[in-house]
Amino acid sequence: MNDLETPLLGGRVTAGVVKIGDTVRRPIRGDRALQHSLLAHLEQRGFAGAPRFLGVDALGREVLSLLPGAVPHELGHYADVQLATAAGLLRRFHDATTDFPFVREADAEVMCHNDWGPCNTVFRGDTPFGIIDFDTIAPGLRLWDLGYSAWLWLDIGNPDHAAGEQMRRLALFAAAYGEPACSAE
Repeated sequence: MNDLETPLLGGRVTAGVVKIGDTVRRPIRGDRALQHSLLAHLEQRGFAGAPRFLGVDALGREVLSLLPGAVPHELGHYADVQLATAAGLLRRFHDATTDFPFVREADAEVMCHNDWGPCNTVFRGDTPFGIIDFDTIAPGLRLWDLGYSAWLWLDIGNPDHAAGEQMRRLALFAAAYGEPACSAE
């Protein structure tokens, strides 16, 4: 195994994340049991768009499988096909969490990422492929996570995008996610 640490500089928040071989090492802040349980659940459900939890290294960092690709540093303008792919990825993530024990215990619909946008996405080429950085996960409503993700992916509120274009892109994002069975409570 290659022991050379390469800093991973994508995204916008977590400092100290490095690549070693085909793994990612992240500093552990607080209790990560929920995150590690969710990653194991996603693996059992066959969801390929999330890293696998592999353990804790000798320095106390969590060890995750590497999702090869690139992570943007900032929000930006994404093409329709990228938006549709991102919304579909979020839908598959949500669907894979409906039977996660914490969802049932909280009487929720799904596990929400609560910060899923381009800066927490691994792209393969121009295509959104993977979801990373599960620091803010919690049981909740699909519509909450979908709305927050749309805000990030569409850069809603950016005055460079006309209102009509923002509405068109929002409709595209929602349609690509599909009709969720959401509760209004």
